[in-house]
Amino acid sequence: MDGMLRVKAGRPDMSLLFAKITSNLQSGMGVTMPYSAAPLPTETTDIVEAWIAAGAPKDGVVPGDDGRDLNVGVDDQGELTLPPPVRGVQIKVTSPPVAAGKEETGCHYFKLPSDVDFDVNRIQFAVTGGSHHIHLYRAYDKKLDLPDHYEVCNSVVDFDQWELVVPVQLRRIDWELPPGVAFRFHAGEQLLVQTHFVNVGSLETKGEGKAIINLQGAEPGTITAHAGSIFGQDKDVFVPAHSDTTTAGAECIFPKPLMLIAETGHYHFRGRQFTNYRWDAGARGDAIYQYSGYLDPPFTVHDPALVFDAGQGLQWVCEYQNNTDMDFPFGPFTDTNEHCNWFGTYYPTDSPDEAITCVNKDGVATTILRTSNQ
Repeated sequence: MDGMLRVKAGRPDMSLLFAKITSNLQSGMGVTMPYSAAPLPTETTDIVEAWIAAGAPKDGVVPGDDGRDLNVGVDDQGELTLPPPVRGVQIKVTSPPVAAGKEETGCHYFKLPSDVDFDVNRIQFAVTGGSHHIHLYRAYDKKLDLPDHYEVCNSVVDFDQWELVVPVQLRRIDWELPPGVAFRFHAGEQLLVQTHFVNVGSLETKGEGKAIINLQGAEPGTITAHAGSIFGQDKDVFVPAHSDTTTAGAECIFPKPLMLIAETGHYHFRGRQFTNYRWDAGARGDAIYQYSGYLDPPFTVHDPALVFDAGQGLQWVCEYQNNTDMDFPFGPFTDTNEHCNWFGTYYPTDSPDEAITCVNKDGVATTILRTSNQ
């Protein structure tokens, strides 16, 4: 429809391949490549651009190509880039370097850089290496006015004050919500980006930790329903020393009918498998999400959305192995604590600012439906 080819000789700007590897995408063009992986370094995309500009020859060498392997350096830190959205806002945050053997969770407080309310139907993240998670929150109290600043915040965010909009555990996310569905953002509202960069175990942070977020605005008049988020957390998780298999988990009973459109699981280094099941009348149903291993838990989009009635819900289960002499209780640090969290996104909401939290603590599961205080 846009007159684009996969590769249009002489026209990088009209070549879908180049758009895909540089995140220069519009609605309906799919997601950034490589899929759910680190972005290609600029040195690589520059050579692809030069090849297309030179006519995309089958053989030979084009200006700018020194013959090196284009896969080398893909996982290097490099310069983090993400083209800003044509409609919407771009947010950039930078965390201080993390020393070897250390990790730091930081909170970045600032206002949404927009003087008008707008609906967001596509969200893109680009994150440098060593990230354990990046969370975008907004305040329920729309009159909250905190000074812009960064601070260390190695603790759980107050769910009574902050709504989690989207969690990211991958180096790159490019997520387009279902047609007609969007998050509503408000002019100048108080935002919080929580970053967690790690230089321990299998994660390595080189230099400053950086994240870029694109909140792409929907075409005016196209949105018929708003999205909300669900944050599930098991605070009773405990992984004892020398345990071959330890299982933790909790249930989330939905207080209203909803359509689940996306989800992801979360644990720390001891985690071996994360599974999410349907839950109805105290009985486990089909598995709807499963992930084995630790690195890069998938951000799964359900298309079509999964339908739930009020009173139905989910049970998420985490399995761990621990061959050390240490016990790992619930807490924020990857090297000394464990988590068993689940994140979901749903629609429709009863107000543009709505979210659900499901927290298990001392054997009691508490579900709360929250809305904003205008």
